[in-house]
Amino acid sequence: MYRKIKFESAGKVPNSYLKDIVFKYLGSPNKRVLYGPGVGRDAAAIKVSDNTILVVKSDPITGAAKHIGRFAVIINSNDIAVLGARPLFFTSTILLPINSSPGDLEIICKEIDQASKELNISVIGGHTEITIGIKDPILCGSMLGETTPDLLITANSKPGDKLIMTKSAATEGTAILAWDKEDYLKNKIGKNTLLRAKNFIKLISIVQEAKLAQKIGGISAMHDPTEGGILNGIFEICEAASVGADIYENRIPIADETKQICKIFNLDPLRLIASGTLLMSVRPRFTDEILSTLTSSGIKATSIGKINKKRIITLHKIDGTQETITAQNQDQLWEVFK
Repeated sequence: MYRKIKFESAGKVPNSYLKDIVFKYLGSPNKRVLYGPGVGRDAAAIKVSDNTILVVKSDPITGAAKHIGRFAVIINSNDIAVLGARPLFFTSTILLPINSSPGDLEIICKEIDQASKELNISVIGGHTEITIGIKDPILCGSMLGETTPDLLITANSKPGDKLIMTKSAATEGTAILAWDKEDYLKNKIGKNTLLRAKNFIKLISIVQEAKLAQKIGGISAMHDPTEGGILNGIFEICEAASVGADIYENRIPIADETKQICKIFNLDPLRLIASGTLLMSVRPRFTDEILSTLTSSGIKATSIGKINKKRIITLHKIDGTQETITAQNQDQLWEVFK
């Protein structure tokens, strides 16, 4: 029935096809799988013993040409951390186009090594090959981590929970565009602005803030928003728990560097790939303590809205209008690279 339908744009496969196709073909069921595939679910959780839960994630790096080794380690470790686990082991599949050099491979491997050392992660294997049919290197990473049953965080947002985000919108998108479109941007924004935007690559890990927030408690869900940006991240949190949300645009921080770059490319920063921001739904009585703890640790944290039971996600815009948020299947980044 799907033969005549073609995917004509880059980005995530629409949720309807995930539900109708991908999630229908999951092999043999196993009771040890505590948390499996689903919209808005960052990783899987598997029972190893009464005291140990294995958390597993696989994610490719697409839309970026530079620093894909670093992105792969950090993006995958983020998705482990949001389930309340510590990222420990990394594997990668590195696909290089014809006419790549050993130097190209070494750059990627060095970045994987450096990012892994920063997060105390061991690189345990993978696969590397030169292949036809691609123009740029493609890197698919898998991360394994561990947690305990009492620390596992799954999608459990409830009406009344507060929505908290760290840092600012479109952190990853800002870094990717600053690096990959540097030649284009250097004559359009100031040298110092471009340098600061490139340094956003240092802000993409959310492992530290996830650990700090987890120690306080009261977290009903954590999420690392990637494609589709902050708004899609909020949609996925709500979809996973069958709830809705009210979000206030005037509360969402957007860095000046991000605003300038998005203006040049005519992009919406709220729909631009956003790794580096940790999204959390938090029980109300824990909100102030989480905000103050993160802020005192040098991590900007902001309350941007709350969960409701209507299963409708409403963005209350600065101009006084309201917008209903649905799944953002295509990230704004592809508007630049298509």
